[in-house]
Amino acid sequence: MARLKRELSWPRPGGVAISLAGAALVVTGVLALPSEADSLLPFGAAAPAISQSPTTPDTAVAPASPPLPTGPGTTPLAASQQDAEAPFLLSGAGNSLSPLPEVTATPLIAGSAAGSPLQELFASRTAPPMEKALWDINSPARPLVLVNKRHSLLPQRYVPTDLVVPRVLTGSAEHPLLRSEAAAAAERMFAAAAREGINITIKSSYRSYDTQVSVYNGYVAAKGVAAADSTSARPGFSEHQTGFAMDIGDANAGTACDFASCFASTNAAQWVAVYGARYGFVVRYLPGEESVTGYLAEPWHLRYLGVSVAQDMKVRGIHSYEKYAGLPAAPDYK
Repeated sequence: MARLKRELSWPRPGGVAISLAGAALVVTGVLALPSEADSLLPFGAAAPAISQSPTTPDTAVAPASPPLPTGPGTTPLAASQQDAEAPFLLSGAGNSLSPLPEVTATPLIAGSAAGSPLQELFASRTAPPMEKALWDINSPARPLVLVNKRHSLLPQRYVPTDLVVPRVLTGSAEHPLLRSEAAAAAERMFAAAAREGINITIKSSYRSYDTQVSVYNGYVAAKGVAAADSTSARPGFSEHQTGFAMDIGDANAGTACDFASCFASTNAAQWVAVYGARYGFVVRYLPGEESVTGYLAEPWHLRYLGVSVAQDMKVRGIHSYEKYAGLPAAPDYK
């Protein structure tokens, strides 16, 4: 009986050995298997290595991720930079961050005012792509050139290099000439009007510097300098010399209102006032803009500026190119 009691109270040596080995396996298993908490360890923290053998645990652990490099050529991200809203740019080595440089707004259209509708049109990319060399209101070779009493052509004896004869009706003995781009647009516009029974004609188009001398002197002789300056440009200050301007007539209305205010009542004048912008033309001198343009209203004088600019001016309700370019009025010569 005493012998049986001793066997039941104390495990045999063999059982003790088995129990100790099992406990070791359990402990080893706990260390070897990653827990859910381990998978959420922060970046760079040491994580336990998985055992390669159930009986020979690997006590080595994975090394912590190296810290951000420091020293020459590196710039650790400061706390103030971490909170900044400005974008950051990686250094050439790819191991440092620095704020992107501020972008300074530079006018896209040379010569026009920053923030003007003309600048906004091209900045918004709603204008069709074109060579950036064309974005200049100072060069007489560009469609955007501005010509008024305070903004002459440079050089003043400028002659366009691509003048062509537009295939349209003419209403005078003058030989019509326009820049190739303006001529093609005029052909499309005149054809569209003709389909509606409106026959637009060209009365005057490109004029050379010497021709403008004769035209202007004729007005001076007839009306005096002050009156001439309100209806005719001085040589070197005329839009006609650019090859982007033309005076029109109405073949169905006779000649009584040619170059007169009553031309505004003709079908041709009313049609181009509504649809001219579709083809890149604006009526350059409108009523109410005399103090800006320096000229009396001329419903017959059309200026080619390109479809995007002409349509944007129409949509915005801006009636002078000076205002559209954000530039001062030019009521007289200075």
